[in-house]
Amino acid sequence: MSQIESIEMSSRGNVPVTGTFMAEQRLSHRRGSVNPAKRPEPDLPMYSLESNPEDFPDGGVEAYTVLFGGFCGLIADFGIPNGMGAIEAYVLKNQLALLRPSTVSWIFSLHLGTMFFGGVFFGGLFDKYGAKRLLVAGTLLMFAGLMALAELTELYQFILSFGIVTAVGCSLAMAPLMGVMLHWFLKKRAMACSIAMAGGLVGSSVFVIMLQRLYILVGYKWAIRVLAFVCLACMTVALVLVKERKSTRELIETPSSTNRTERTSPDGTGITIPEPAKSWTSSAKRAFPSLAPLRDLRFVSLTLAVFLSELNSMTILTYLASFALAGGVAELKAYLLLTIVSVSGVPARLITGILADKYGRFNVMLITCVFLMIFIWALLTPSNGRLPYLYAFTVLFGILSAAVLSLVAACLGQICPALLFGRHYGVLYFCMAFLIILGMYFTSLVINTGSQHDYKMWIVFEGCISIGSVAAWTWARWCNVGFRVCKY
Repeated sequence: MSQIESIEMSSRGNVPVTGTFMAEQRLSHRRGSVNPAKRPEPDLPMYSLESNPEDFPDGGVEAYTVLFGGFCGLIADFGIPNGMGAIEAYVLKNQLALLRPSTVSWIFSLHLGTMFFGGVFFGGLFDKYGAKRLLVAGTLLMFAGLMALAELTELYQFILSFGIVTAVGCSLAMAPLMGVMLHWFLKKRAMACSIAMAGGLVGSSVFVIMLQRLYILVGYKWAIRVLAFVCLACMTVALVLVKERKSTRELIETPSSTNRTERTSPDGTGITIPEPAKSWTSSAKRAFPSLAPLRDLRFVSLTLAVFLSELNSMTILTYLASFALAGGVAELKAYLLLTIVSVSGVPARLITGILADKYGRFNVMLITCVFLMIFIWALLTPSNGRLPYLYAFTVLFGILSAAVLSLVAACLGQICPALLFGRHYGVLYFCMAFLIILGMYFTSLVINTGSQHDYKMWIVFEGCISIGSVAAWTWARWCNVGFRVCKY
């Protein structure tokens, strides 16, 4: 059995130890026993999947440099899809004015679908090859797609440049930018993921404002070109700073049970370490998309929980302004609500990340969804165009939805080792692509079924989704630790 397979089985609870643990035991014969004081508390299941928890830096110049690089990269990587409404609004009124809005919307729906679908391919490649290669390819495609976008006039051209090329670039960078955080942080993992994800909020806010101003000052073509160069600069910083730990990259290589050589360990202990096999078949197998995580009930329960909570957040964010307009709110104030969501979400991501590391990632996520459910029924339901209710809900929604989106990677890190994060992250968002597209379409049907004027059916729908989200997160936590009162 290969080491990577051993780690994967261990993550499902089938194998008690990993190759790292066994190597540690071999070292103990020469160096003495491993110092138990360096390990996190044994009664904290948050750290149980990692066989070498004492090796995670959880801080220091190098780790925070990587974190800053991830933050910069996600400004572009998540800022583009989150801020693409500013592009859609312009091309709908100009280049593609003769087409139906529903037809134009396919460009941007395809962008999200391609970005998420690609994760199942590129997540495993990150686990195998590391961050650099994927970031280089992602940066080039992202820049090329945006530069082409500035020159286009036909629907199929927009689909190819933004819906496919730019989206593939974003997809290539997604797993590395998030995955490296799990390689450097364990105790502070939620905090690191939250800070990195805040880059997406910063990017979307800046890009929307920037594009609206540049359309007036320099025109559409140069506005998109400036966006392309800004994204190139952010991704270049990420490319320079983002890297996985050397020790982790060495561990991820797969030794073959039948074809391997040995080398002397670099620490001078004289211990022989198996050299990874160079078989192309094993490499191809590792690089090929794998849906193996779906065999794990813990992963399935987490996927369902993430889907319901993200659907709740995305549909509210999508229709909040329309709901306010239908209730008689002035257009300027209605769109101000969306700005409030982004602004309130930036500090919230840092705060909830710190709380999640202190009290448990699943625990904080569950409590967050409970409060979101309460505020939907208590503030959104009776609002009906009343600005005090809407402002209060928007601030609280911005805080809570930011926590939901930023803690997904940290929660996923609870059920899989850091060495397998890319594969699991890719499969998660591969499933999310299907579920979110179906969920968004069903939401539109719900609105059309009820009264489009007062959005009563939509509010009831959001309330029911929030209840389902709480139930799903309760189930996901139970699948891991039952009903134990513990830090998880």
